[in-house]
Amino acid sequence: MKLVELLDELRKNILHDHSDLIAGDSDQLWSDETLLRYIKDAERKFARQAMCIRDGTTPAITQIKLRTGVVQYPVHKAVFAVLSARYDTDQFDIQRSGHALVSQFTPSEVFTYDSVTGYNAQPGRPIAYMTDETLLLAPNKQMTLTVYPAPSATEDGKLLRLRTLRYPNIDYLLSNLNVESEIPEDYQLDCLEWAAYRAQRHNDADGGAATPSDKHKQAFDEAVFNAHKELKRTLFANVTLRYGGNGVSGYVA
Repeated sequence: MKLVELLDELRKNILHDHSDLIAGDSDQLWSDETLLRYIKDAERKFARQAMCIRDGTTPAITQIKLRTGVVQYPVHKAVFAVLSARYDTDQFDIQRSGHALVSQFTPSEVFTYDSVTGYNAQPGRPIAYMTDETLLLAPNKQMTLTVYPAPSATEDGKLLRLRTLRYPNIDYLLSNLNVESEIPEDYQLDCLEWAAYRAQRHNDADGGAATPSDKHKQAFDEAVFNAHKELKRTLFANVTLRYGGNGVSGYVA
């Protein structure tokens, strides 16, 4: 659905914030700008909690161009998690790591490469990446992706291709109402329940009983739960056993 359709649904059919006035000042409780802000909050919250937007194909979001000697790269602002990374045209992922594993001595079994020699690795082809160098929730901060070791001149201009979890990458503006929502179609109307909760939560009477905003929040939470359950079912892979290793599953939370 387009934003204009979601806005109309929220105002008229959920909040019932409309009238048949022909002339005079509008008696609407919420402006279009305010409701769009609540829709944006709802879709971002749904995308994060349900992890429903997985993107490994949008070049501007999922590709990072390596530069000689540069180890840290900003990830697109819509991304809140990196699931995997591949070096240029490779058909296999590089190792996911963390600051502590790369920046301090660790037992050799932690990585598939020897950590003692890797600890002093010379610039070259990236063999590991990490995303814990910056705080994602810090104001005005983007996630950064760090590669190890630093790329050499041979890797300059090569691409790192990411699989990501991200927020909707659209502008929630009155001038952009014809844009399509990026939330899966089956859950777009469910997101409006959170927008309605945002709109009504300060107007509920304080009586201790369930309020309209509580019902909207409950409906949204149920939709998140169902979407996440559906995601698990979609990504399910049978556990396989192999000699020399533990049981492994194809599902990544």
